[in-house]
Amino acid sequence: MMINKWLLEEKHNQIINLPHSGYIRTRMMKDKNGSFITIIDISNGKMHFTVLPERGLDIGELYLGAQKMSWDRSEEYLFHPSNVDLNESNGTGWMKGFYGAVAAIGPELFGTPGEGFTLHGSGSYSVTEPESIQVNWDEQSVRIEGKVPVINRHGELLFEKRIQMSTVWGSSLILREESVINKSRYMQVLDDGYHIQLSGSYIHQGGRYVLPASQHELLIRDSAPLEEDPFHIPSNKEAYPMRCYQYVPRPVDGLYEFDKVIPYLSKMNLSRGLTGEMIINTENTHAGYVIRPLFDFPRSLIAKQIDDSFMFAIEPCRTRPNRMSQKITDGEALYLLKGEELSSCCLIGLSDSEMEIRNLENMILTAVTTIK
Repeated sequence: MMINKWLLEEKHNQIINLPHSGYIRTRMMKDKNGSFITIIDISNGKMHFTVLPERGLDIGELYLGAQKMSWDRSEEYLFHPSNVDLNESNGTGWMKGFYGAVAAIGPELFGTPGEGFTLHGSGSYSVTEPESIQVNWDEQSVRIEGKVPVINRHGELLFEKRIQMSTVWGSSLILREESVINKSRYMQVLDDGYHIQLSGSYIHQGGRYVLPASQHELLIRDSAPLEEDPFHIPSNKEAYPMRCYQYVPRPVDGLYEFDKVIPYLSKMNLSRGLTGEMIINTENTHAGYVIRPLFDFPRSLIAKQIDDSFMFAIEPCRTRPNRMSQKITDGEALYLLKGEELSSCCLIGLSDSEMEIRNLENMILTAVTTIK
């Protein structure tokens, strides 16, 4: 099998044509402080997504054909890490550069700042080593990969992340794989996950979450106002204060038969099963979904808000978003020894097939109604 390779190596403002009407396109932009940000756009012929090397290889935007499936977020929020102080505003500076459709959370903390930690950790503000970035493609798929050193707030190397994202030609799904190595001198807690923002303009007239949990299993956080239906997504014309729900997702057995997932099963630790979550518009014409092994990310959150943006997210994670001391007390903390490595993966999918959307929704809802 012939494997083709493209290296970044400062090749900007160019288009590389790939098989099956795919392409690689690169450009440079300046953030509001004048620092350069690299944007790599990858198409598999059906979907395309942007990758942000200066931001931990986060996915910036997602498109299915011409339809943008991730949120409409101004590039004013896309900052180079050197222009964001994570310690700002009582450790919540992470929000200043909140941009990605798929933003890395952790790896040192998922959730609440304090006790020496900042909100959501530093993975999304870690610069990928430019020489490590490459795109490979063959007859089956196209892949981008890179190495991300994660520096803590004291300027010390904490972890190293090796990231690969792959997509099959003509498909509407991306597999994101991460291997995290403890590069520090001491044992560290690995506490990571993703903020996945699949509420694009297709859902601005409203929609719903489809989750492998019943309503009474969703725990609302931070004394937010209660609502009658936590699965409901209002239209973008409505005022909607910030709400977050945490829950333990159930396994979704039907996913083993989902044709788009089957090619990736061999890459997953299936010992605790698979789970899946969706966001669907009111018309049932478009949906975004997240599928992953429960071994990697056994917990979930959803984050909901309408203010200057339309934020309805899915957040797979290892632990509840509590302070680290609480995670340790509850026995949730996962420790990595010096030099130890742990891998995880997550599938991010898009759909404009009403039949596929209906079938996937039924799989997830069956997990809720089935008593095991």
